[in-house]
Amino acid sequence: MDIEECRKRLEELEKGREELLKLLRDMRIDATKAVALIHAGKMEEAEKYLDEALKVLGKVREFKKYPEIYYSLTHDAMQELVEAFAFHKAIKGEFSFSLDLGVEPPALVTGLADLVGELRRYALSRLVENGFEEAERIMKLMEEIYNELISFTSFPDKLLPGLRRKLDVARAGIERTKSDYIAAKVARLNESLGGN
Repeated sequence: MDIEECRKRLEELEKGREELLKLLRDMRIDATKAVALIHAGKMEEAEKYLDEALKVLGKVREFKKYPEIYYSLTHDAMQELVEAFAFHKAIKGEFSFSLDLGVEPPALVTGLADLVGELRRYALSRLVENGFEEAERIMKLMEEIYNELISFTSFPDKLLPGLRRKLDVARAGIERTKSDYIAAKVARLNESLGGN
């Protein structure tokens, strides 16, 4: 490669980077809105944002032809998409570890690790509404996800960025959710017995 070929490639990468960043921003916004709508109980609206995010992902994947920028830029947005998509599936009772989204493996694993936090928020909302069965189902799923992902901690942080920290946060969140569940059950029992 001569210096002019180098310049041409770098100009191409710079242009591609700007286009890719815009797409990634749009994908993250759609995923974030979907999560908020799921928490608000507006599943149909959330599904529209998820569909839009998946369309954007298709465009994002076209940038694989620029590996110099693709892998370093796409991880966080793909991770958020995984989290939103899996959250949607979990709330609908359709969660599985087989998510055919077309994201890179590290984003899949770390996105599932982040999912535990969204599930905690959802479980707490159910507890406030006395939805103990649903909260219990979600807690079991949180444990299942944690137990599956813990085996991935043998991979280096360069392959799965932040996974160990995410799983530490997940474990603490699971334990706090269990405590919150017990406290809510006791409060409910006290109410039913006419206690204060």
